[in-house]
Formats: sequence, structure tokens, C-alpha cells
Amino acid sequence: MNDHEALSAPSSDASALEQAGIVFVPLIRRRYLRELARYRLLLGTEGHLPPDRAEALILWWETLSSIMANHHRALSQVLWELLHDKGPEFEGLVAAMNQRHTMLHSSRSEAGRALKSALREKGAPSSAQLSFIRFHEEVSATSFWEEREIVSRALRCLSSVDWQRVESYALASQAAEDRLGHALPWLLEEMPGEEADLVFATFPPHVARLYETAWLPAYRQLADTAWPRSN
Repeated sequence: MNDHEALSAPSSDASALEQAGIVFVPLIRRRYLRELARYRLLLGTEGHLPPDRAEALILWWETLSSIMANHHRALSQVLWELLHDKGPEFEGLVAAMNQRHTMLHSSRSEAGRALKSALREKGAPSSAQLSFIRFHEEVSATSFWEEREIVSRALRCLSSVDWQRVESYALASQAAEDRLGHALPWLLEEMPGEEADLVFATFPPHVARLYETAWLPAYRQLADTAWPRSN
């Protein structure tokens, strides 16, 4: 297992969440780390890219950045509401999580600017690699910290109903910002069919229809342009 695979591997806390029926909170973290590793590899190995692929990579990045900003904001809000009365340690932990997310926002913006500059100004993609290495490592460290300091404690004091509320709030934040159409296929593309069916069973029927007729085709079209299978 290489470093990138290790960062993407589920931790014991993530597995405990999944065993409790919590799917999206650990999955979105794992998928995002894989995306950052993929950009990091791309920027370190690719030469000049065709304009259509460059624009697709920028759009993909901007969409993921919006999804993660929504996710962090949702986690901060719902975990604060659920944890702040569980004891003084949680008040400090949630405040620290908010501070870390604010720092990630700054690094994510820097990485995005470097990516656009490298791809649109016909510079070498490698010129953006340093920003992505730094951001990838910051996200990895924050994810590890959240699992060790927050998730491990929250598993002991939140009920399954509480965790379902976290899950629902996280997804609702994507719908509210019109990002569910990309977030769902992005998260579910590698999930076994029977597990995906269980996920869709929690949504109104029209969501599954939208997924099949509009969201998934649009997602695949963008994915095929940004990340061609040959790569």
C-alpha cells in the first residue's frame, strides 16, 4: 500500500460509523482525499493538457471545492448543536474544528488559483503541484485529527438518531446549494449496487429518477473529459 492508498483507507472510527449506518460522513472524507491524490499525481506527471480537458479539470475542482465547503459548514453547525451541551471539552473541540476548516478554506483557494493559472495560462501543470501537495497534506492531517479527537468521542456520546441527523444535514446542505446532482454520483460511483439501492431508499422517488436521467449522465460526461479512462 502506498501513501495515497493509506490515506484513503478507512480508519477504525470510519468503519465504526459505517457499521452504525453512517455512510456519507466517512465516505466524503475518503473520496476527497483520493481526489486530491489524483490531482497531485496529475500535476506531477502531465505535460500541457488540451483546453477542453483543462477547463473540465477546473470545473471539477471548483465543484468539489463547493461540495467540501458546504460539508465543512454543515458539520460545524450540526455537531456544534449536538455536542456543545455534552461537556466543555466538546465546545473547545468544535471551535478547533472550525478554525482548522477556516485554514483549509484558505489553502484550498490558493490551490485553486494555482490550478487555474497553470492550466489556463498554458504553463506547466507542475507549477501548481506545490500548492496541491501542501493542501493535500493539510486535509490529511485535519481528517486524522477529526477522527481521533472528535469522531472517537462523538461515537461514545451520540445516539444513532443523532448520527442520522448529522448525515441528513450534511446531504441537505448539498441540496440547498444545488450540489447534490454532482455530490451523489461522485460519492456513489464505486458503491456496490445493493448498497446504492439502500441509499436511494432514503430519498423521495423523484431523486432516484433525477439521478438516472440527469445527474449521472452529466457527471459521467464531465468525468470522461476531466479524467479520461486512458489515464
